[in-house]
Amino acid sequence: MSIFGVDIASGSPGSHRAPSYSMVILEGDSAIPHHMISRHKLIRMIRERQPEIVAMDNVHELAESHRDLINLLRRLPPTTKLVQVTGGERPESLVRLARWNGITFDRTKPLEEAEASARLAARGIGAVVSAFEDKTLIKVSRRRSPGRGGWSQNRYTRKIHGSVMALTREVERQLREAGLEYSLRTVEGLGGFARAEFLVEASRDKVHINPGYSVDAQLKVQSIERPALQYRPLLHRRGYIIVGLDPGTTTGIAALNLKGDLVDLISSRAMSSSDVIEWIAARGRPLIVATDVSPTPGAVERVKRAFNAVLFSPGADMAGEEKIALGKELGYKNDHERDALAAALAAFRKYKNKFMQVEKKAPAEVDPDEIKALVVRGYSIENAIAEFTQQPLPEGRPLAPTPEAATPDPDTVSLRQHIQQLSEQVRTLRSYVDELRAQLAERDADLQRANERLDRLKDKTSREIKRDHEIRIRDKEIERLRSILRSERKYTKKLKKNVIARRKAERIEEVKGLRRLKPVAAFSKEAVLAAAERYALSEGDLVLLEDASGGGKSTAELFREKGVAAIVAEGEMAQTMQEYFLDLGLPVFTSSEIAVQRIDGLPFVRPEELEAARERWEEQQKARKARLEAERLESLFQDYRAERIKEERRKKRMGQKEMVGEERYD
Repeated sequence: MSIFGVDIASGSPGSHRAPSYSMVILEGDSAIPHHMISRHKLIRMIRERQPEIVAMDNVHELAESHRDLINLLRRLPPTTKLVQVTGGERPESLVRLARWNGITFDRTKPLEEAEASARLAARGIGAVVSAFEDKTLIKVSRRRSPGRGGWSQNRYTRKIHGSVMALTREVERQLREAGLEYSLRTVEGLGGFARAEFLVEASRDKVHINPGYSVDAQLKVQSIERPALQYRPLLHRRGYIIVGLDPGTTTGIAALNLKGDLVDLISSRAMSSSDVIEWIAARGRPLIVATDVSPTPGAVERVKRAFNAVLFSPGADMAGEEKIALGKELGYKNDHERDALAAALAAFRKYKNKFMQVEKKAPAEVDPDEIKALVVRGYSIENAIAEFTQQPLPEGRPLAPTPEAATPDPDTVSLRQHIQQLSEQVRTLRSYVDELRAQLAERDADLQRANERLDRLKDKTSREIKRDHEIRIRDKEIERLRSILRSERKYTKKLKKNVIARRKAERIEEVKGLRRLKPVAAFSKEAVLAAAERYALSEGDLVLLEDASGGGKSTAELFREKGVAAIVAEGEMAQTMQEYFLDLGLPVFTSSEIAVQRIDGLPFVRPEELEAARERWEEQQKARKARLEAERLESLFQDYRAERIKEERRKKRMGQKEMVGEERYD
């Protein structure tokens, strides 16, 4: 745990000279001093290190005004507590607090004073300064104003308002996931929200949403300021308290400390005697139990005996006007809280003057509350102080007996009575413990039954989840099989149509003596494969190529692979493809050579026309082969002549070289 102890070293927030501070950082057993640092550096170190506590003897040394202090608290990390170790509304002296806790320091040295503040805070002494309620305000608004625009102004405004609405939805999602309660107020705009405000029922440190902005929207997160600063005890010590009790169908309980500050106030319809005792014990050690009526109710007597406290009764029922006047300053919610609070305040008012005298006379090394407790129980202030300051006698030197020794000392009698009261309180508390143990055993049995029921519900839920999972798997499998069935039905329907068309064509061929053509929509691989699937292209089939343009060698070879006997082409086919079909030996006829007849949408040709065209194609093929062979032979003759000419030229050049050589030799 990291604790910053801070004390002002020079200057002041309200003067022209900027203040400087001394700071001591407590981390375990180590104390790290920082002397004469500026306010800016102090705040920066707090924001960077994020200590758990920043302890001071006076928090107003940090700020010039109340507003300045509020702004500083907004800048502190949400998890850092600003603690005034001297207390809240009625601060104690730092020197006195240090003496009570065995801490010594030099008041003239700011570093030692800062360390003393840190060590007191480490022991849970002091009050946390609270300027904000346990509520957080989140504002979502436009980052840019739509302003005045032209024809696209509405679109621009819708874009901005849409961004504000999207950011609002994102904040709402995060709050829901965090389980925080909130209320939302929005202002509608064109195409979205002009602004939105979330009021979250949680303190700022529990709202994990950081402020920021986008292109068109911005987000602000801030705590809601209290009307006035509030001081809460850093550690709720079990100090002495004054309890006001209003028993009945609805029980009201008020608890004050010995300075008259309100510790807690409650009213409830569901509180038994044990609940009342438990609630009071959690808030401190009851010194006085007060009631606003006379005679004292039995429930108040039982609480008084349980804690061996001093009873306060007004002697007569308090008037309603008096109760209202007493409780007005601290506030209450209903009449039961008012009666309990008035009883406690009336008891405090009775002992107030004596308490003030104790604070004036109490030695610095003694806790005044302990002296006040003895005064309430009947001690005089001097005797109560003497109980804590009386020096023991030296050993071996007993006092000589005096005549008055036979007479009991009043203090001894008082102590004996006190011991008797403590014994009675122990018996009462033991009885209360037995009652609590019985209740605990009953609750354990209830918990066991609840756990058994929970196990049964878990088993049932597990079975239901498993069954739902299996149902989902089956539903998916059923949907998959249905999809396969639909596709198979479509394919079957398609096959049936093809079978019907094929049978119809076969009947036409038988009746009219025609040859059927199987149509191919285009000269492409896709069209050929589609026709092969639909019409079952096989070896010896005749094909009607409805569009002969385009195509390529791979498509032509596909016809050959399917074993097509002949192709009747409609439209103009490229010359290169005609030559390639001739090379493949696959006849290609034009629709002008063979008349195509369509019966019920199916193409047919007359066998005699097909045979005549095939004979012409074979004659053309023979003539083409003869022409190609002649061209090949002619090419060979040309190559031979060229080689002979090259040989004659080479011999001639060699003869000329020999003649030139002989002349040189001669």
